[in-house]
Amino acid sequence: MSKSLPTFVGRLRIFCSITKVGFWAMTEKKNTKWRVNWLLLAGLATIIYFTVLVFFLVPQTEPCQNSTGSAIENLLICRAPNELGDFLSGAFAPIAFLWLVAAVLIQAQELEAQREELVLTRQELTNSREVMKEQAEQAKNQAIQAQRQADFIGEQTENFKRQAEDYYREKQDRIFEETLRALHKSTVARIGGYSYQIATNGGTVMGSAPDFRNRDPETALFEMRAFLEQLEISLTKLLPTSQWPISLNFTPLIVGLEKLISMETSVSPSFQIKIASLGLKESLSAASKIEEIKTMRNRNNNIQ
Repeated sequence: MSKSLPTFVGRLRIFCSITKVGFWAMTEKKNTKWRVNWLLLAGLATIIYFTVLVFFLVPQTEPCQNSTGSAIENLLICRAPNELGDFLSGAFAPIAFLWLVAAVLIQAQELEAQREELVLTRQELTNSREVMKEQAEQAKNQAIQAQRQADFIGEQTENFKRQAEDYYREKQDRIFEETLRALHKSTVARIGGYSYQIATNGGTVMGSAPDFRNRDPETALFEMRAFLEQLEISLTKLLPTSQWPISLNFTPLIVGLEKLISMETSVSPSFQIKIASLGLKESLSAASKIEEIKTMRNRNNNIQ
């Protein structure tokens, strides 16, 4: 008894060392989560089982009679085949069952790992979807900002265009006023005070132009209309045998009126109204007809 006790204690220490090493080996850290390594655990359990079997159980078997060999020799040599078969089947059955359970647990662990990978993949897809949504939202905001900038640039362009157009029209207004004053000074003022006598079937028609020299250009042009229309009507009634009673040349007046009327589309709306109120088109029509009557009269006289 005293000799077997140290042997048993030594074997127990070996068993405890193996168990301690197996405890640290049976777990592994994976993705910050500790998992049981069933393969190492099954191997450790197998080693422990055979250690217990060889060092603790086999020595406790009944030795063969008259045998001085080791425990293994006592177990194998003097046993009947059926006893040896029963021993081996009983010894290895727990190992087979242990590895069957380990295989099932390893497969379950792998399935759990696959599920976790699927969860992580799904989470990654969700995060990617969120990132894509944020990127789409940012792209949408950038498009809105770009559209606003384009609208702002368009508005600024329209403002510059209107300013340029207003400046151009103001310049044309000044040119129109200068042209109107020049026409008044060079042509209309010289017609002022002109008197005429026209022989018609109804008698002699006398008339005279207002003194345009004392009128401002706009008033003079406005009164010029009535004078020219009255003179046109009188000349249409002129006797064929009478000489041409008008010594005025209306060609410079016609040229000046045409120039003023041609500026109608380029001046501001207020000046367009002024052109219509001054009767420039009516004055041009009357002066042109007077020149036509004069031309036809001269042609007829030349024929005769």
